[in-house]
Amino acid sequence: MIKSKVTVIGTVTRSADIKNGRDGQLFISFGMRVRLGDGDDAADIDISVAYDGDDEDALFTNKDDRVKVQGVLTFKKMGDQTYYNLSAEKIKHDVTEADGISGTLEFRGTVGAKGVVQHQGKKGAFRHFDAYSAEKVGDDQYSYIWVHFVDFGDDQRIWMGPKTKIKAQGALELQVYKDRLSINCRVDEVSKWVKDENKK
Repeated sequence: MIKSKVTVIGTVTRSADIKNGRDGQLFISFGMRVRLGDGDDAADIDISVAYDGDDEDALFTNKDDRVKVQGVLTFKKMGDQTYYNLSAEKIKHDVTEADGISGTLEFRGTVGAKGVVQHQGKKGAFRHFDAYSAEKVGDDQYSYIWVHFVDFGDDQRIWMGPKTKIKAQGALELQVYKDRLSINCRVDEVSKWVKDENKK
């Protein structure tokens, strides 16, 4: 599970329309595009926005509008394609701020095979590790989304080795390198995750 509480600034690519959800409730849907990075290391991220609030102005969100949207961003991977879905809580129109995505990340998943790498920097010890979230997408088929974590906490995390299941949260950082987007997190909290506790 990867979920982020975010503020997203970008340009509307698909005007708002009303759709009927699986539960029969109507919601407003539109698309937006966010430019991340600059120069050679830049990429456009397309986000599908759903809003079921009571702000009637949201229905008048039109193509090419500049908007700031606050809400919960989720990531879904199908094959080589990653989809970004934003459940909006607040929409602001006519913004002049630059494109961007900022916020916090919540993660449940598994530490990668390399485990935790320790470093000694000028300001003290820190560590980094990669971990993945798995989601079933078909019979015996799973998709995997990787997150790169940087941890400046005092705890050395000696309990956290390869294949350890963890819960983590911290600041979300999305970076582009050679047209590829990476999901990064500066850790605030991390602990062991007992998977059965979160079964639905």
